[in-house]
Amino acid sequence: MAGRPGGVFVRLAASLAALRKGRGAWGEIAMVVGVALAAALLALALNTTTPFRFVENLTYDLRVAFMAPRAQNEFVIVKMDDDAKNAMRDASPCHCLSPINKVWLADLIANLDSKGVKAIAVDYLLDTWASPQEFQEFSKRIANVKAPIIAVVDPAYKPGVDFPVSPKLRYSDARTLIRLDYDDVVRRYDPLPGKNRALAAEVAAAIGVTPPTKTFAIRYRRPYPGAAAENAGAIAPSYSAAFVPVLPASFFKGKIVFIGAVTRSAHADSDTLKEDMPMTPLRFLPGADGAPGNADGTPGVEVHVHALSQILAGDRIQFPSALAVSLLVFAAALGGAALGQGAVRWWMAIGIVLGGLILSIGAAVAAFYWFAIVAPMTAPGVAFAFAFFVMSRLSAAELQSQRAFYSSTLERYLAPQVIDRIVEGREAVKIGAEARQITVMVSDLENFSNLVATLDVETFATVINGYFDGLIEILWKHEAMIDKMTGDGLIVLFGAPVAFPDHADRAIACVREIDVFAEQYRQEMLAKHGIFGHTRMGLDSGRGLVGNFGGERRFNYTAYGEVVVIAARLEAANKTFRTRILISAETLRLATKAGDTRAVGEIALKGVPQPIAAYTLT
Repeated sequence: MAGRPGGVFVRLAASLAALRKGRGAWGEIAMVVGVALAAALLALALNTTTPFRFVENLTYDLRVAFMAPRAQNEFVIVKMDDDAKNAMRDASPCHCLSPINKVWLADLIANLDSKGVKAIAVDYLLDTWASPQEFQEFSKRIANVKAPIIAVVDPAYKPGVDFPVSPKLRYSDARTLIRLDYDDVVRRYDPLPGKNRALAAEVAAAIGVTPPTKTFAIRYRRPYPGAAAENAGAIAPSYSAAFVPVLPASFFKGKIVFIGAVTRSAHADSDTLKEDMPMTPLRFLPGADGAPGNADGTPGVEVHVHALSQILAGDRIQFPSALAVSLLVFAAALGGAALGQGAVRWWMAIGIVLGGLILSIGAAVAAFYWFAIVAPMTAPGVAFAFAFFVMSRLSAAELQSQRAFYSSTLERYLAPQVIDRIVEGREAVKIGAEARQITVMVSDLENFSNLVATLDVETFATVINGYFDGLIEILWKHEAMIDKMTGDGLIVLFGAPVAFPDHADRAIACVREIDVFAEQYRQEMLAKHGIFGHTRMGLDSGRGLVGNFGGERRFNYTAYGEVVVIAARLEAANKTFRTRILISAETLRLATKAGDTRAVGEIALKGVPQPIAAYTLT
């Protein structure tokens, strides 16, 4: 039959406790490292699953969006929006939108060049022509353009074979935006997808900047501050191609101009058909005045501008190596395992886990903000939480094992609340033999032999058990330790094994309460059975030897010393002085709350060299 899960933890905790005991500090370290390693491996394995990738991508996108740097002020976007398409259609001989009127496009390029632009990037395929005459007319109208013109072509077509080549044009590969993740979000840019460079990379080369050759993560830029309405979320000033001829040259002078389709709308409920609008991390940034911004996607031509801005700035998003990620996750797990060693309350455990997660997130955010390093968020947090949970669970199971051990060995002597404090580490306790200041109380029941001889067995058991139940309840209340039960009497310690500075006060308060209970119980028993004696008690305080004493096969936690002898002799002296409680002068000297007392006198006690000044309570 399968055992309970808690039992598994208890058995494992017992094994770990044995490891700790046998190997000391090295055992502690081995256990922490083992738990941390297991948690790290689990977190790294989970990090490859779809739910974890989703969370990791989400946190990555949020960092990229909300910590985006500003773009350089040298870009302009010329939009092929509805107005531009209408103007192009009106200028087209067929009055159609497709194929694109390339002669009209050539006039647009020439007009931009006349305004002093630095470069012109055309995010339209210029590898298909309606006729040779269209290509010749296009080439004629851009013949005097001084700015470099970069256009995209289908990499499947061979220049000069599948389409005519213009010496005025620089051709780039149309394949650039990489969608590797399952969520189809564009996070990376390939500057050299084939023989030709990508659009942004070719523009960089055209203006004298060496572009990268390897795929890089796009560090998207903040939207242009002045962008509003349908331009909300744009990286740079955006103007409709229909109005370029009438706009001032100052809007374009010295700028890198990108021409492309932009179908961003001014309202969230717009029915404008979205074309070439890939989803990007910028979808989390709100647009101005309620405009959707990039929530519906970012125009493809603007993604090229983001990539070019990053190329010109020279900044890169850096990803740590697999080894670095593994070490980071292991370090987080190690921290969780180390913190999970101590037995903590549930609210502390929740606080520690939340604190670890916040620290992990904060460190990842800081690494990206200051160094553009994408530190993982999910795996370290999971490793920390899992290692903390396992270690705290094992510690709790070990605590349960310790509690069972203490209970089995000390419950005969100590109050339950004292055992709890010892197990939870809130009380310093030393079980080994040592000398310390204690107060000893010895009690005895008067005429016990007569009681045994008078009552039948069942009645005697009921009477004596009720008597000791009452005494022990009072002893537990004052957190005393029962050293021995001697038939009708008790030897009780105050201040061991848990050291109490007020052991004398505890002892006096305890005997007062026992005296009240014992007298009440005596009257009840006299009424029922006609026999029951007084309870006599003796108290003394002093230095005693306490600890585990005995042979290899059997030992007990007990006390030795003159303090025990004096307490026993004072208890016996009660019979001579017709008192129920006798307290030594040393106990009264240590007590601060003794209450009213009466001096009995100095008593010569057997086995004690000097007479002892004794007092009784009034």
